[in-house]
Amino acid sequence: MRWRAIVGGALAASLMAGTLAGQTTTQRTLAARAFDLERSGNYLGAVNAYRTLLGEDPASLSALLGLERALTALSRLPEMAPDLAVVLASPEPPVAVFGIGVRVWTAVGAVDTVRRLVERWTQAEPGSSAPWQEWGMAAYERRDFALAREAYAEGRVRLGRANALALELAQLASLEGNYAVAVREWLLALDANPDVRAGAVALLGQAPAPRRSDLLALLAEVRSPVAERLGAVLAARWGDPVAGYERLTRALPADREARVVELRQFLDEIGGSGTQRGRLTEARVQEALAELVSAEESGGHWLEAAQAYSDAGDAQAARRMLGRLASTTGVPSEVASSATVALVGVLADEGRLAEADSQLAALQGTLSPDDRDRLARRVASGWVRAGNLERAATLVARDSSVDGMALAGRIKIYQGDLATGAELLRGAGPFTGSRDEASARLSYLALLQVIGQPQVPGLGEALLALEQGDTAAAATGFERVAAGLPPEAGGAELALLAGRLHAAQGREPEAERMLLAATRSEVSAAAAAGALELARLEERTGRREAAMARLEGLILAWPTSTAAPDARRLLDALRGGIPGRG
Repeated sequence: MRWRAIVGGALAASLMAGTLAGQTTTQRTLAARAFDLERSGNYLGAVNAYRTLLGEDPASLSALLGLERALTALSRLPEMAPDLAVVLASPEPPVAVFGIGVRVWTAVGAVDTVRRLVERWTQAEPGSSAPWQEWGMAAYERRDFALAREAYAEGRVRLGRANALALELAQLASLEGNYAVAVREWLLALDANPDVRAGAVALLGQAPAPRRSDLLALLAEVRSPVAERLGAVLAARWGDPVAGYERLTRALPADREARVVELRQFLDEIGGSGTQRGRLTEARVQEALAELVSAEESGGHWLEAAQAYSDAGDAQAARRMLGRLASTTGVPSEVASSATVALVGVLADEGRLAEADSQLAALQGTLSPDDRDRLARRVASGWVRAGNLERAATLVARDSSVDGMALAGRIKIYQGDLATGAELLRGAGPFTGSRDEASARLSYLALLQVIGQPQVPGLGEALLALEQGDTAAAATGFERVAAGLPPEAGGAELALLAGRLHAAQGREPEAERMLLAATRSEVSAAAAAGALELARLEERTGRREAAMARLEGLILAWPTSTAAPDARRLLDALRGGIPGRG
């Protein structure tokens, strides 16, 4: 009832202003006092004041509405029935009184009385849907969904329109979880008024995950553009923007301006997801918009599409967008400048580092310091992956940002200068960059702290191989470095890391050898983690009993280790206690 209180308060003020002029001085004083009592929260006092006013004027609409609000706040609305009976005894009471009567007698539970009131209301306002809307809403607020549905359905029959009260029936079915009915009614409501789509998306979007595929299938079965567009937005909202866009493209209107509106609305729905599929879909929508709008507007869309394609990992498509932008006349200069900046990133992502480096050098005088450093880091990261650490270090040498320090620290480590690298990583802190980058920095710092040496031959090369995605070379490198270090000074941790990398590549014998080395060390954290990895390896290779025995030993030997909870879950799974593998 909160919305009634809000709207009712505003209506009360309006009615008060509109009716005071026609009242006696006594009535005006009573009305003002009643409203002040209600506004101050003295609902019992307001009830008495409104009833006194009704004694002066039983048909006072502002007094009846005020009494309804005050009694509702006290959860005593049924007590209003005698007050209403007086005014409803009149042959032609004010139409608004019928609405109050419907709400009051619905609260009383007098369905027959409500029906008679609705009938009188329809005679006073032929063809109006208001009587049925009010009855259904009153029943819904009393949680009598069956009566609400009955009121709306009867209203549809009496009004004689197939889509009458479709919005109300759609909302009710959505809230009840009856999605077959909800879809049918929402589509009827949308045919009558496309502006209600936001409401459809909001309510249908709350469908529980197990029901969503069925709901989308129901929309697909309708085979109408309205249904496809609704399904498109829902699919995107539920985490599949690619499928949503495919639906949308099948249902875009022929009119150019209408297509632009639909695409922009869909873009608003999927924007900001940050996922690879989300950015890819944003790119496709931006590209479609660029094809539809004027040349002056298209530049921004080409640029946004290029950036989104680049973020999604499709450098070729990003480059294609920038090419379209370059060939478009009338593009604002700031957009053209931004496109050149975007081109540097695209070239770096494509591995065309010399070109990216050259473009960056040409832009130096036109970029802000922040933009220059950001682009330099992107190109430097490309040079790191390509193995040109000297050039990468040069590009970030002047970058004093935390991101720049973090990248410079990694480069120093790859070059073998562990002490300087660790110092730079500590200066960067744990919170800059993405979660993966922050996690990697913390892992590097933890490893370097354990090793405690300013230089360790081969460690930088192994870490660089891991950065470059060469897992086999990284595993071999870590294994070689581990053999030259005491277990307590990094040897155990590197053996564990090498074992994990071998396992990820499917090299079981090598993985088992290195994981066993980790478990036999005196370093409890590495030993416990190695035992857990070994148990997983044994389970994957069909040695279930051995895996169970190893997990039991782990839990007994290291009960407080971080590996123990995962070990317990996996052991339960192997024993058949829970499904899955933990």
